[in-house]
Amino acid sequence: MCGIFGFAGFEKPDLLARMAAAVGHRGPDGEGFLTDGRFSMGMRRLSIIDLAGGDQPIENEDGTLAVCFNGEIYNYLELREELESLGHAFRTRSDTETIVHAFEQWGEACLEHLNGMFAFALWDRREKSLFLARDRAGQKPLYYWNEGGRFLFGSEVKSLLEADFVERRPNLAAVDAYLALRYVPQPETLFDGIRTLPAGHCATLRRGELRVRRWWELPLGAPDRISDADALDAFEELFLDAVRLTLRSDVPVAAYLSGGIDSSLVVAAMARFTDRIHTYSIGFGSDIDETDQAAATARHLGTEHHEIQVRAEHFGELGRIVHHMECPVGDPLVLAYWNLARETAQDFKVVLSGEGADESYAGYSFHKIILWTERLRRTAPAALLPMGGAVVDGIPARLLDKLFVYPAFLGERGKARTADYLRRYPERDLAQSYVALKALWDADERRALYAGSFVRRLSEDWLHRSRSSDGTFLARLLALQYDDWLQDNLLLRQDKNTMAHGLELRCPFLDHRLVEQAFRWPDRLKVRGLRDKWIERELGRRWLPAENARRSKVPFYLPLEVFWQHPQLREQVRASLDAERVRALGWFDPAYTSWLVDPMQGGEFLHLKQVLSLVILDLWHRVFIEKETP
Repeated sequence: MCGIFGFAGFEKPDLLARMAAAVGHRGPDGEGFLTDGRFSMGMRRLSIIDLAGGDQPIENEDGTLAVCFNGEIYNYLELREELESLGHAFRTRSDTETIVHAFEQWGEACLEHLNGMFAFALWDRREKSLFLARDRAGQKPLYYWNEGGRFLFGSEVKSLLEADFVERRPNLAAVDAYLALRYVPQPETLFDGIRTLPAGHCATLRRGELRVRRWWELPLGAPDRISDADALDAFEELFLDAVRLTLRSDVPVAAYLSGGIDSSLVVAAMARFTDRIHTYSIGFGSDIDETDQAAATARHLGTEHHEIQVRAEHFGELGRIVHHMECPVGDPLVLAYWNLARETAQDFKVVLSGEGADESYAGYSFHKIILWTERLRRTAPAALLPMGGAVVDGIPARLLDKLFVYPAFLGERGKARTADYLRRYPERDLAQSYVALKALWDADERRALYAGSFVRRLSEDWLHRSRSSDGTFLARLLALQYDDWLQDNLLLRQDKNTMAHGLELRCPFLDHRLVEQAFRWPDRLKVRGLRDKWIERELGRRWLPAENARRSKVPFYLPLEVFWQHPQLREQVRASLDAERVRALGWFDPAYTSWLVDPMQGGEFLHLKQVLSLVILDLWHRVFIEKETP
């Protein structure tokens, strides 16, 4: 696990060291560099496998290929055995070396042989070409800048900004996407000119020309015919193997544990392979967290359990978190991930997580809502859904709240959003419905927020639509999440918050074999009536106490209604959304932002999240554009 960086098309000897320093937190255990004429690359290392011999860059036998790598290749032992049988000679025991020999053997097709999370740069001295690649789900980030024959790349934007010719300009067209989604969908970032290499993509730079292509696709097609019993056995066998592979490490491995089925299955599987497990959970000192359930699961599985609490004073760390996040995620939940990673990193370098299960097995409430709505649209009279919107308009907000799984008060804004979703569902496509149901700011709210000159930024050009008409409706809905939500929101905030503390996060549910298996299976193995993640819950019935399998998913969110009156948070809101500050930025209407802040005492969850999304955006501008010290 590392931070990688480099540049091509020019020579600047001092830049490489500055890029390394900018991502030193990702790799506190060492660094390495390579320069070949007008190409240079380097890495900062977090030692996990082959602690003594795994320093990078690593070359092939004759030194014609060299690689800098961020991530883990979980099947490196099997790959090494295969490559040695084909005549390749290894000098280290590291997983990194399998990449350079695999490329030597299979070229770009080597990616299909890799099971893991990765972003790597491979330099070919003979061809004078650079090959970049990211893993299938986008667990490891990779950014690049490409202008005027000069090219830079890195695990973090901060390393690219070390080049004095890379201007710090906000990408104003991406602000609209950020407010709607809470994140900026790839390949864009909030930095003008800096892009993300998307998940499942690779790129080749040769003679100044950059060629980007997708190398992995989700299998969308007719579902396999399989019985429930056979599916459960197949899932159990493959999931155990995924966890076994992610436990490969030369340092101890811990686990995140909530009260939910995903992390509980991960820890239960770990217990099949190791005796002593440390688990970590996060709480908020409120009724909504799952710390009691996590502690009960830890007792059942016999782990050494650690509980961490987010406190109101932690809001004072938002600036530091935004500094590490780089592309702002408009959700205060980043505070939880920051504190969880910081405390876990006191004792461990590697931690396993249940992240990624919801996106394969339909674990979010909006999956079922959209699925049920679509079924109604197909079977009921055309006027039923618009009529449903009118009915919702007449229901008291407090009563409507009881129909949703969020225990927070969604209030009048949440009610209006639900009514609009139903009323306009027949005229929207799948992607539009997906965004409408989970958008933080809808189009009307964004239009009211923007300053007059900024309204023209309002568009849906950033909207990712399904790449295929194949597959079931649910499969295409889940595929939309793989195109942005998973990699640009969930995995980004996990990677940046763990690596800020020199901690590696591994996600067994993102083993590509499991993902492909899930997308080939029929919908009934995911959603069945009111039950989500059916196949996971059935495995839970085999491995865990009955209440674990039955327990409904509790949305993991930071309860702003608990913290919003604390002076630390109020002062941060005041500093970011002061009318003069807003007017100077020129993006938003000061009168509207004042109107937003004034009624915060109403405590509506959606309203509070909108205010915090603006605070996080302001902090991003202060840190990266105005160069304030966080």
